[in-house]
Amino acid sequence: MVYVAPSYYDKAGANGIASKRRQPDLSRHLSAEARARLPNPIKSIWKVAQVKSGTINMGNGDPHYSLYPISGMNFVVPSVHQQQDPVQAWRAGTAEQQTIASHRDEPCSLSLRTAMAYGAGAGLKQVRDTLAELNDRIHAPPMHTVSLSLGNADALTKCFRLLGDPGDSFLCEEFTFSAMTNAALPLGIDWVPIRMDKDGLVPSDMERILANWDEASQGKRPHVLYTIPCSQNPTGSTLSLERRREIYQIAREWDVIILEDDPYFFLQYDLEVQQSTIEQHGYTRAMAEVLPRSFLSMDYDGRVMRLDSFSKILAPGMRLGWVTSNEFFSERLDMLTDSSSQHPHGLGQAFIAELLGNQGWGLDGFMKWVSSLCQEYERRRNLFMQVFEREVSGTGLASAEVPQSGMFVWIKVNLDRHPRYRVEDNNAHGGPVSNTAELMDELFRKLIDCGLVMMPASTFAIVDRSRQAPSDSHIADRVNYFRATFVGTDETIENGLTIFGRGLEAFFCY
Repeated sequence: MVYVAPSYYDKAGANGIASKRRQPDLSRHLSAEARARLPNPIKSIWKVAQVKSGTINMGNGDPHYSLYPISGMNFVVPSVHQQQDPVQAWRAGTAEQQTIASHRDEPCSLSLRTAMAYGAGAGLKQVRDTLAELNDRIHAPPMHTVSLSLGNADALTKCFRLLGDPGDSFLCEEFTFSAMTNAALPLGIDWVPIRMDKDGLVPSDMERILANWDEASQGKRPHVLYTIPCSQNPTGSTLSLERRREIYQIAREWDVIILEDDPYFFLQYDLEVQQSTIEQHGYTRAMAEVLPRSFLSMDYDGRVMRLDSFSKILAPGMRLGWVTSNEFFSERLDMLTDSSSQHPHGLGQAFIAELLGNQGWGLDGFMKWVSSLCQEYERRRNLFMQVFEREVSGTGLASAEVPQSGMFVWIKVNLDRHPRYRVEDNNAHGGPVSNTAELMDELFRKLIDCGLVMMPASTFAIVDRSRQAPSDSHIADRVNYFRATFVGTDETIENGLTIFGRGLEAFFCY
């Protein structure tokens, strides 16, 4: 029996209510490219051939599995079921090990005959079904489909192509992961930044932008929101449930698609996981009760495309993730994949199938690993904040909020205390009124000379070109921040923040 998260009932009222709602027609959101794209005809025939088992396939150009120069793979992983805290035991070298195997000619969760052959763009059914079950037990999304990706970067660039035409404007946080927003620029997509505070995206500013948009002078009203709701990159903020509900309601009112990019979702801290729930129902249910409620979990319209990844919870080099969306968008996304990157690599799919299968960790063992990983990263976050308090806060030159999730701390530099900080009396030209950007660039270079790299806020800043920016502040006047990570070693945290504190003092005493 699949566990349905209680939060689903909070929104839907009862099991099955969401499925009875009439979903809106979202086809208008497709790009011209997506509308014009035809299914890969060879892949279409391949899918038909999978329906009836035992069908003789003389149509595909697949090398026969007997000619694959591989008959098996062994993966040595920690035995999570034998450890109270598997991450700590694995780090200490005291963990019991477990070998999970993929075989070509012996029984396993996903035969290498299948994993190493050509497949459909959505990925192999065994893996998709497992991840769909994980989705059901964590998010309980009504009427959504899972497709595999080569990680969130691959998925996002495809979503941009699926939804964006030249001249379109998309919404995003005013500071965001620029590697992804830059990927949309060659497609002719412009970005409209939404103001943020310490708690993340401000819903009222999203509403202001949409309500005041003039299509006659600005072009089509933005119809896509790209957001990182948990441990927002770079600010580390996590949206509250109240804000998520507000944002989803605004998206409904203005018919906006939400691209929920959530690679840090599973890395949550200060969780009150109930031991009694673990003992009675297992780690999956216990974690589902305390993890943040996603946009996907409240999506009865089908307007959320959620992107998950194994990069932050297993290994970034896996390049394997999954996209959860309504069946209509999922079909179009799979068509794009079938005619571009093709399906994700068989090696990664084989590993995930075995790891999450009955002979591996299973879903509950996987969530036990996630729970243990959260504890370790929480320890590192706490160490970071302790050292920051000792080496930096006392100077009064910088401050930082304690992140609830993820990997990043957003450090505010109090530039108004710098002797060379200046502000113009008026802002008639509409540009920045201070020399914040120049001073931060100087500080960045000084820290480099001291042997420390932190990512400057200017790297992530989205300049508003929509002619809708509030007159009170240009984003260049608000780039007095650094993004720092706390996921390195204890030594890295200690040494890095010591350099940062001394470098700040030297810079401000110029």
